[in-house]
Order: sequence, then structure tokens, then C-alpha cells
Amino acid sequence: MARFSYTRDALIERARTLAPLLSQRAAETERLRRLPEQTLADFRRAGLMGLLKPQRFGGPEVRIDTAMEVTAELARGDGSAAWVWVILACHDTLAAFFSEAAQEEFWVEPDALMASSFAPSGKAEGAEGGYRLSGKWSYCSGVDCAQWLMLGAIAGMRSVDPPLPELIYTLVPRQDVTVIDDWYVMGLRGTGSKSVVASDIFVPAYRTFSWTAAGDGTTPGTKVHPSPLYRAPMMAFFPFFISSPGAGIARGGLDAFVSEMKERRLQDGSPMGRVPGVQMRVAEASALIDAADLLYKRSLRETMDKIFAGERLDLEHRARSRRDQTYSLVLAKRAVELLFSAEGARGLYDDHPVQRAARDLHAVSSHLVATWDAPAAAYGAVRLGFAPAPNFPL
Repeated sequence: MARFSYTRDALIERARTLAPLLSQRAAETERLRRLPEQTLADFRRAGLMGLLKPQRFGGPEVRIDTAMEVTAELARGDGSAAWVWVILACHDTLAAFFSEAAQEEFWVEPDALMASSFAPSGKAEGAEGGYRLSGKWSYCSGVDCAQWLMLGAIAGMRSVDPPLPELIYTLVPRQDVTVIDDWYVMGLRGTGSKSVVASDIFVPAYRTFSWTAAGDGTTPGTKVHPSPLYRAPMMAFFPFFISSPGAGIARGGLDAFVSEMKERRLQDGSPMGRVPGVQMRVAEASALIDAADLLYKRSLRETMDKIFAGERLDLEHRARSRRDQTYSLVLAKRAVELLFSAEGARGLYDDHPVQRAARDLHAVSSHLVATWDAPAAAYGAVRLGFAPAPNFPL
């Protein structure tokens, strides 16, 4: 098996080399509404799969902040391809939260991939040795590539005052569920984020962990892996995965806009690139993208540094992280909207790369943990000395 360097520079260079190919294939990826098999093969050939796989199971266990720079480079080529890549990648970290028995079952095939749906859309009823799981889950990005699914479910009520639902995550073989081909959407069309249905399937208890354990760093995986990462609250780092493609998608849109404006001509034959309004949009959009990138990277780097140093992630830090993750998307989206509004009628075609970037950023920003309002309110509350909303996880 080919061996690769997993240094930051080597990973970024391999992702950067692959990005133009993803760009060429972006229209096809949208038409398929899923990741082409050739793209997954390209990821593997470039040594970009399994970056977050734990060392215990033969992976390089690259730091998350390093791996997310790969996402940004891939997103410069195609947002959908980058989205599937980061979703598949992050699940190698989340798989490490399950028991050792579940992880051994998952990684019995070294290249195993997992899709997920975090929302507790199913019901898990207690049964001897585990649970009976039923429900329908949407937005399972990359399900066409995956052999396993991680699905959220309600497993009764917690004994607290007032009573709260007991949320668990289950690890389920894909053959145990039915995939519903319902991914007809505006943005991130090529991610294959379809729905799945389970009808009274059995999930052994060792293939579950609770939301509570994920929040306080006591999942079964803490007994398997020595890294402090697996003892950190899941929501301290998981949202970084979701916002990771933002600046890269916007930068790809800017690349396409600049390339087009260098060639496009006005009616008198002069280049559109000489128009001051076009020049100003390039300047402002590039500044917004750089700001988005810097804000995101600073927050993720500081979070990873604190986790690996064994430092406590206090409430203000976590609130600021959530602010930074989502506001980086606000900035990236604003940058591409500036460019798209200067495209005129040409930008109306679905295969126009600036339009695609705008649509993809709207789709990323619509994810439950990527929307701006709730993190903004939480940060403002904490900074002003109040508690964030009780239903907003930090």
C-alpha cells in the first residue's frame, strides 16, 4: 500500500493539486446528485482519506485544524466534493467515541466509511442487549459511499427535573436501512445527502453512546484512545467540520470571477476587468474571504491547542468559537454574493461557477450548527453576563 506524508504542507499540496480536477467535474457531480466514484478514488489515490482515523486502528490521526485546511483547498475546486470529504473524514473521529467492540467491527474493513444524521429523528426502544430502532433520518451526506451510518434517536426520558429526552447515537450497517433518493435541492447538489429509513432493526448496546457522554467527555471511546481529543466535549469541535468548506468555496468563486473578468469584453471591446466597479468587488470580496479564513483558523487552532494542552474550554471560549465558525460563513457568503450580483445574465445558468459557489454557501449556512442567529445570541448573552439559551449546545 502506498505511503504518504501527513505533514501539513504535504496534505495541502496534494489537496491543491486535486482541486482543479474537482472543478472540472463539478457540473457532473451536480447532475449525479452524489459524489462520483472517480472522485472518491481520486481522494484515495491522493492519500487524503482516513486522515482523522485513530492511530489505534492504523490511521495517522492528523490534528483537526490541519485536516480542515485540506477541506478548504478541496472546496476551492468543488463545494459538494469537499463537503462529502469532510463529512466522511469527521466520522473517523466520531467513530472513536463508540466502544472498542464497535470500533473493531467498524474498522474490520480498514477503508470503512460512515454517513450520519445527528437529529434524533428515530425512536430507540430498549430490548434485551440493546435497542429496537425505527425512524426516518434526512441529510445523510455521502450515504452512497458509506458502509455504516450513525443515527440519532430518542431512548426514553432522563431522570432530571424537568424530564428531558435521552438522546443516543447508534452505529448501524447501511444494509440495515433503506435509502430514499430525495436529494433534489438548490445547493450542495452533489453531496447525495439522502434520507434513510429504519424499521424495527436491532442495535446492540455496544454500538451506542449517549449525547450526555459526548457532552462531558465520557463516551466509551475514552477507554480506547489516549488522545485528549476524545475526552473533549463533542460540540467544542464538531461544528468546525461543518463550517470548514466556507472560505474555500468562496475562494473558488473568486477564482472563477477573476478568470472570467480577465477575458470578458464590454460592447466597445474593452475588458470588463478595467471597470472600477468590478475591481472594487474583487477587492472587497477577497478581503471578506481572507477575513473569513483567518477568523475560522484562529478559533479552530486555539481550540485544538487548548484541548491538547488539557486546558478547560470555558463558556466564553466555546461561545466565541461558535460565533467565529458561523460568522466565517456569513463573510464568505457575502463575498460571493458581491461577485454574483456583478455577473449579470451569465450568472443565471446553473453551471456557472460563481452561481454554484453562492448556492453551495447558502446550503452550508443552512446546516443546523452553521446558522448565524443562535450562536450570535449565545455569544452576546455570555459576553453580557447571561446564560445562553438552555436548548443551545456549546
